[in-house]
Amino acid sequence: MQKKLWPAVALAATVSAAAHAEIPNLSLDFPPTPSTLNVFASAAAHRRAETLVNKMTLDEKLQLIHSEYQMSAVPGGGGGYIQGVPRLGIPDINMVDSATGSGSTVQPSTTFPATIAVAASWDRRLSSDFGKQIAIQLRQQGFAMGLGGGTNLAREPRGGRLFEYLGEDPVLAGEMLAWRTDGTQSQKVIATIKHYMGNEQEHNRNGGNSQIDERTMRELYLLPFEIAARRAQPGSVMCSYNRVNGTYACENSHILNDVLKNDWQFQGQVQSDWGAAQSTAPAINAGLDEEEDVGPTVYLTPDAVKQAIANGSVSTARLNDMVERKLYVMIRTGVMDDPPKGGATIDFAAANAFTQSVAEQSMVLLKNANNQLPLAGGSLSRIAVIGGHADAAVLTGGGSGNTRDPVTGSFAGCGGLTFGTETGCSWWTNPWLKLNVPIVSAIQALAPQAKVTFAGNSDQQSPFRAYTQQEISQAATLAANSDVAVVVVAQPAGEDIGDLTSLSLANPSNQDALVEAVAQANPHTIVVVESGNPVLMPWKDSVSAIVEAWYPGEAGGKAIADVLFGKVNPSGKLPVTFPVRDQDTPTWGTNGAFAADPVYSEKLDMGYRWYDSQNITPMFEFGYGLSYTHFAYSGLSVARLPGGLIDVSFNVRNDGRVAGAEVPQVYLGVPYQGEPPRRLVGWDKVGLNPGESRRVHVMVTPRMQSVWDTTNNRWQYVPGSRVYVGASSRDIRLQGGN
Repeated sequence: MQKKLWPAVALAATVSAAAHAEIPNLSLDFPPTPSTLNVFASAAAHRRAETLVNKMTLDEKLQLIHSEYQMSAVPGGGGGYIQGVPRLGIPDINMVDSATGSGSTVQPSTTFPATIAVAASWDRRLSSDFGKQIAIQLRQQGFAMGLGGGTNLAREPRGGRLFEYLGEDPVLAGEMLAWRTDGTQSQKVIATIKHYMGNEQEHNRNGGNSQIDERTMRELYLLPFEIAARRAQPGSVMCSYNRVNGTYACENSHILNDVLKNDWQFQGQVQSDWGAAQSTAPAINAGLDEEEDVGPTVYLTPDAVKQAIANGSVSTARLNDMVERKLYVMIRTGVMDDPPKGGATIDFAAANAFTQSVAEQSMVLLKNANNQLPLAGGSLSRIAVIGGHADAAVLTGGGSGNTRDPVTGSFAGCGGLTFGTETGCSWWTNPWLKLNVPIVSAIQALAPQAKVTFAGNSDQQSPFRAYTQQEISQAATLAANSDVAVVVVAQPAGEDIGDLTSLSLANPSNQDALVEAVAQANPHTIVVVESGNPVLMPWKDSVSAIVEAWYPGEAGGKAIADVLFGKVNPSGKLPVTFPVRDQDTPTWGTNGAFAADPVYSEKLDMGYRWYDSQNITPMFEFGYGLSYTHFAYSGLSVARLPGGLIDVSFNVRNDGRVAGAEVPQVYLGVPYQGEPPRRLVGWDKVGLNPGESRRVHVMVTPRMQSVWDTTNNRWQYVPGSRVYVGASSRDIRLQGGN
C-alpha cells in the first residue's frame, strides 16, 4: 500500500535519497515556479485536510473519490462533477477539458491556439500567461479544475493528439508545462497534468501495452511529468488508458507509487482518465486516488469501495489518504475557501487579443527565400489567397482538446473528412474549423489598396473533399495574374479519430498538387501551414516562403496576416522535427503500420536525437526557426562551478535591421554509453533591437548532466559533458568544454 508522505517536502526538488551521493546540490535542480506555495503553507494545508478527514463519515469520503459524468447534466457543461460536503464547508468540484480553452458544451468559450503552438514560442512566461488566461475563463464559468496539461512526447509524429502536447523534448515540454500549471493554479483553479504515461499514440490507446525500459522512461517519458510535478506542484496527475510494461497505467504501482508518490514525493491526487480505471482494490493500492466515470463499468463506486474495505483488500488508512490528498489540493490552491461560482461576465475581447498575441509569438518562419517576407502592403496591387478555407475559417484540433461552444456557423458534419477507413465526425470532433476568422479579410485590412481574391473550396457541406481539377486550374490562373500568392494548407487531427496514416497533407488529399500548380504559376508563392503535427513538403524547394501557423486559435487570421506583413517579427522555433519523408521517422518501421503494443526500441534516440544518431537529415530540425532579422553568437564561456553546476554564457547580437527575438539553445553531449549525440538542457528567449547585444547565461544543473543508472536504480552524475550553443539542434554556433 502507498506510504503516506506528509508533511510536504521542501519546494526545491530532490530525487531519491540514494541519489544524493551521486549528484551534489540537488536543491538547485527544478527550482519552483514563481507562484508555487511555500513549505509552511503546504504543511498547514495538510494539517487542515487531515482534520477534515477525521470529521467525515465513510459515505462522505466515498463521494469524493468518484466523479459523475453526463455532459448534459454536469453543471456548466463540464466533463466531471464531484459533490462536496456542505456541513464541513467542502465545495463541489466541477471539472472541464481545457487544452485550448474551456471545453464546456453549453457556455461560450474562447478558442486559444493549440498547445504545441505555445511550445513553439519557447517562452516560459507566455506559457504561464496561457494557463492563467484559460483559468480565468474556467473560474468565470464555474469550473474548479482544468484538465488541459498534456505533455506526452512526440515519439509518434503522426499522433492524433500531438497538437495538445508540447513537442518531442522532455526538458522543453516539462518546463513549459510547469509554467502553464503555475499560471493556472495562480487563479485558484486546480491543474491536471496528463496522460501519465506512455500514451504517445491514439492507435489502440485503450489497452495497448507501451513497452519502455526504465532508463528510457526516466530520461525521456517520465521527465516532463517530473519537472512539472516538482516545479509547479499540480493538484492532479491523470493516469492514462494504456498499459505500461504489461500493467494498466491506472493500476501500475511502479509509476504511481514508486516513482510519482515516493521518488518525486508528489503530494496531490492521481485521477484516472475517463474510463481508464480497470479495477477497485488493485488500482487503489497501486496509487489511484479518484476515478472519473464514463461508464458503463465503474470501479470506485461507494458500494465497490465499501466492499473492498469490508473484505480487507483496501484499508481505511488508504481511503483516508485518497481523500486527504484531494482536500489538501483544494485547500492549497484556494478552491476550498474561494470556490468558483460561475455566471461571471467574460471579457471575450481581451481574451481574443491575448489569443492573437500567443499565435503571433508561436508561428515559425520555415523558409524565406530572397526575403520574400515580410510583404509590403503598399506596393502590392493583386494578392491571391488560395485554399485552406482562408476565406472563412482557421483549423483547430478535434476531441477534448478543442472548445465546443459556440458551434454556430461551423461546417456542418465535417463532410469529406477521412482518417484511414473512418469518415466524418460527431459533436465530439466538430467544429474543427472556427469560422469568422478569415485570413482573406485580415490580409485585405493590411493591404487596403490591393485587390485580394480567394480561390479554392468554398463548399461548407464538404469542406475536406479533394480539390477538383477545375479549382486547381482556377487557383493557378489567379496566382499567375497576382503579385503574390498565399496558399493555405491544413492537416486536421484529433482525439478518437485516430493517428494520421502519413505526414503527407490530407483532408483535402491533393493539397500538394494545389501548391505545386500555384508555385509553377507564380514564383512569389507563400505557403501557410495550419497543423498540429509535422507535415511533409514535397514542394518546399518550389515556393518562396513557408510559415508554420499551427492551429492558431480564434484570432488566427489576424495573427497570420500580421506575420506575413511584418507587423510581427516571427520568433517561434520548432518543438518537433519535420522529416523529409515518413520513412525517416523512428516509428515508421517497414510499412508505417501502427503497433498495437508499441515497443520503444529506439530507446533514448527519439525526436531530434534519432536524426542525429542515425545521421538522417531532416527537412527542418528541432529548434529551427527563421526571423526577419539575423542574430550572431560569440564569446562562449563554460564555467564549471562547485556542486556540479555549469554556467554557460555567451553573447547574442541582433546584427539585422529590425527588432526581433532569438531563442539560443544549450545542448550537452553527455559522455556515457547509449546517450544521444546531444540533448537540450536549457535555453533563453531574448528580445533585441537592431545592433543590440546581450550576455546570456544558462545554468546547467547536475541533474541535466546525469543518466539513469539501472543497476543501482538512481541518477548518476556524469562529468565532462561537451557544451553546444545553437540557434537550433543542428545550427550549432558555439561549442566547448569537456
